[in-house]
Amino acid sequence: MNAHVDLDWRKAGDIGLYTVPMAARILREDSNLLRAWINGASHSEAPPIIHRQLPKVNGKTVYGFLDLIEARFIKHFKDLKLSSQTIRKIADKLRERQKTDHPFATNKAFRTDGKTILMEIEVPDEEKRIINLLNDNFEMGEIVEQSLFSTILYADDLAYRWHPSPDFPQVVLDPNYAFGRPVLEGIWIPTDTLLSAYNAEGDEAAVAEDFDVDPNLVAQAVAYEKSLQTE
Repeated sequence: MNAHVDLDWRKAGDIGLYTVPMAARILREDSNLLRAWINGASHSEAPPIIHRQLPKVNGKTVYGFLDLIEARFIKHFKDLKLSSQTIRKIADKLRERQKTDHPFATNKAFRTDGKTILMEIEVPDEEKRIINLLNDNFEMGEIVEQSLFSTILYADDLAYRWHPSPDFPQVVLDPNYAFGRPVLEGIWIPTDTLLSAYNAEGDEAAVAEDFDVDPNLVAQAVAYEKSLQTE
């Protein structure tokens, strides 16, 4: 299922396009892990966790926006010590159950207790319940990780825009703008473009004047890009 992907490259602007180093920088994750999640582990027969949106470009692995959102969730689960095997098994189950290639990019209330992945579901005539996706049993109590979802916007159940950091509220990723690169919301200028201009000018006010934007937004874009460099 993760072999050749046919694509009309004229539609790539609707999908987003991220090289692995770019995705690793945005997610603050190791490039080799990102390749393994979408290509499969190079040292084993384990298949990919993510079903890619895009074919390789000149032999290079690339991510689409939904791939990137899924990788964000996989990173979160991995940081909480869930195994790749557990995450892959649940992803495969959700693909079949929900009829979608990107289950971790859907508007589902995923949770984790550090052992497995849980999902909040609606039960007729009852309050929302938490189901263990590994064994399909209901769990007791509440496991809340709302911050994991509050920065993602969804349409028709799929992610379409992501605010990557609460420290930089105007910075968003949206595949409809700059192939999904981080941009300033409402202005849609890539943050790396503003950083390059700042490095050349050495002055935020001058960059703001050149691009006709608020100096505070230039400062936010520059600070966001610098934060990626220091992680």
